[in-house]
Amino acid sequence: MSGIAGRLGLVLATAVASLFAGCAEEFVLPSDPSSGVRYPVAMAADPSGRWLYVVGANFDRSYHGGMVRVLDTEKGTWVAAAKAEVPSFASAMVLDVQALADGSTRKTLLVAAREDDSVTAIAVQPGATATDAPSLSCGLPDGAVGLCAASHRIGGDESGDLDIGEDPSAIALEQRPDGSRILHVVATADGQVTPVALDFAETGGVSGTISDTIGLGSGLAAVLHAPLTGRTYISDARANRLHAIGVTPDEAGDLQIQTFAGVTLPSASSSEYGRGVALSSDEGRLYLGYRNPNALLVIDVAPTASGEPHDTLADVIGLGGRPAQVAVAPVGPGGRDLVFVSCHGTDDIWVVDPALRRVVDVIRLPHSPYAIAVVDVPGKGMQLFAALFSTHRLLRIPLAAGASGRYEVAETIE
Repeated sequence: MSGIAGRLGLVLATAVASLFAGCAEEFVLPSDPSSGVRYPVAMAADPSGRWLYVVGANFDRSYHGGMVRVLDTEKGTWVAAAKAEVPSFASAMVLDVQALADGSTRKTLLVAAREDDSVTAIAVQPGATATDAPSLSCGLPDGAVGLCAASHRIGGDESGDLDIGEDPSAIALEQRPDGSRILHVVATADGQVTPVALDFAETGGVSGTISDTIGLGSGLAAVLHAPLTGRTYISDARANRLHAIGVTPDEAGDLQIQTFAGVTLPSASSSEYGRGVALSSDEGRLYLGYRNPNALLVIDVAPTASGEPHDTLADVIGLGGRPAQVAVAPVGPGGRDLVFVSCHGTDDIWVVDPALRRVVDVIRLPHSPYAIAVVDVPGKGMQLFAALFSTHRLLRIPLAAGASGRYEVAETIE
């Protein structure tokens, strides 16, 4: 799932297309016809808990682009009519929810893709009632099939497009007190970090303004914004450091990046380091999946008396697998947080109790868990959804331990 693999796939697909074009009409890849999601790479939960938004990477480049689809978490079925096509090699997705002056709510999915170094904005349109499924729109006429309109994309590989970095691998949304939105885009190939000031159109489209960027070195992996202090943290797969930046407007109102010391992390014998990140429920601790050694790192990012974050390494909790993504749920004893860590290469999800400083369960899965998401599903309570990247399925795992005291898969969603 690296940028290199993605670009090799793109080169191969281009070569095949050229071969067909030399013999007959131009070869055109079809749209993804499946009801599920191929190579699910990222998920975002609706605040209601009823809907889960999932994006597929189209990693094998079999179709025209990747697909964003909506899962009904109560029924365990895909909403057939709710889908939107984004460029291939999608890498990350966040959901922005904003209360508007007229009392309505605007929901927008923001999806990063490596194929053309872009971020696509998809408007989530509510159903007629609270229980009706939402629809997805991104500037295409009703019934049209194809990539979301250019008016719904930031960045791209065309002349004049905003430069948000090469191979955007992670995004994080900063919702500022004045109601404005900043999208922090992290690009893994060239190490560029780009805060983009977003401007949403009434039609659901989006535009962006870039005032400042910073290069932190190739290999950046994940990004997270900490609301308590306004710091944004970036993990690094090639260095034992958690980077920290802040964004402040200058006298002209342009956003300027301020860098901080960040946190120096352990270094053993491996050449790989930071991966997925997540915040604790009280937003005072950052959990980082780490590969040098294989561990869950606990970082204290709570504010001090001066308002500055502690930014200190609080704990190293060993894992028996190589971490990928991290999710947090307040489902431990007394309602305290448990941390769930997917390990793509060993087909496991590790369950960590930070208060006990140890792994309390290992959920064995059929194959290749990558993206994970915690959803409070109406009528079912807290559920963990795990995306099996290589087999194009989702698994639902109730977060109330079964009779054995262990977590078990309750449902497979094709």
